Amino acid sequence: MDEWLAFGTIAVVKKYTEKTASRCAIAFLAIALKLAGIGVTSAAETSLHLIYLPHRLTETSNRQYDLLLDRIFADPELRAAREASPMKRALTLFLSDPGSCIFPISVKALYAVAEPDAIVSSELVDIVSLRLYTPTADTGRAFTSVDDFDPRRVGYIAGSGTVQGLGPKHELFIPIPSEEQLIKMLELGRLDAFLGHHPDTALALDDLNRPDLLRVSPITVSDVRFPISFVCHDTADGRHFIDDVNARIEQLHGAGDIRRILGPHADLPKDAEDAVGAKVSQ
Repeated sequence: MDEWLAFGTIAVVKKYTEKTASRCAIAFLAIALKLAGIGVTSAAETSLHLIYLPHRLTETSNRQYDLLLDRIFADPELRAAREASPMKRALTLFLSDPGSCIFPISVKALYAVAEPDAIVSSELVDIVSLRLYTPTADTGRAFTSVDDFDPRRVGYIAGSGTVQGLGPKHELFIPIPSEEQLIKMLELGRLDAFLGHHPDTALALDDLNRPDLLRVSPITVSDVRFPISFVCHDTADGRHFIDDVNARIEQLHGAGDIRRILGPHADLPKDAEDAVGAKVSQ
């Protein structure tokens, strides 16, 4: 079969100009590769900027979002050049490249730096919420909000823009670089409480083998909930990429795979629909 295709290609080359022959040769080569069982894909590779998360997206963890990305992009027709970097850098790279996409991100958060009609987002993957953490031993102290604490004794993840919506007191909160440091400072009594992102803080506690060290507020702080999705610039390629990703997300949600991949701490869209008072929207 391969020899027949090779002779056919030579015959065509003799009849046409060099430019036309080149195109025909490429076409015959594609047919030959396909018949030989070698996959050929015409799908364009999209630049996908990833936001580095130490407990679930590092490109090497084989957990959480890393595993989910591997499952979504297992289809060879859906191609992406993936690169993880800290949030600010990932956002800068995404905003400066109109042919790119970004994950994991809340499209609502992007509205602060991008026009709503200039970006498109996928179906929801999961939801990140702001929670209040206190020591487990401090069971005698009731609290209903972050206002129950001295703001100078409340910590939060440095760079988190979510605290800005908590009123002027947020300027007194103490920014800390990582969940591990927040947990340690609370354990040592250097903080009375801290604002953490769920499920990231829960995952940090698991990684420290201290799952019961802290109490977490059963409800979100000020109802801060961020729906997480893939976001692209609103171009033809961006919309095509989102359509392909949506098909995979729906398939994985429907089979229960996203729950299995993201684990028991994950807050999924269906969970939010069932939660009283939850406001999750794009």
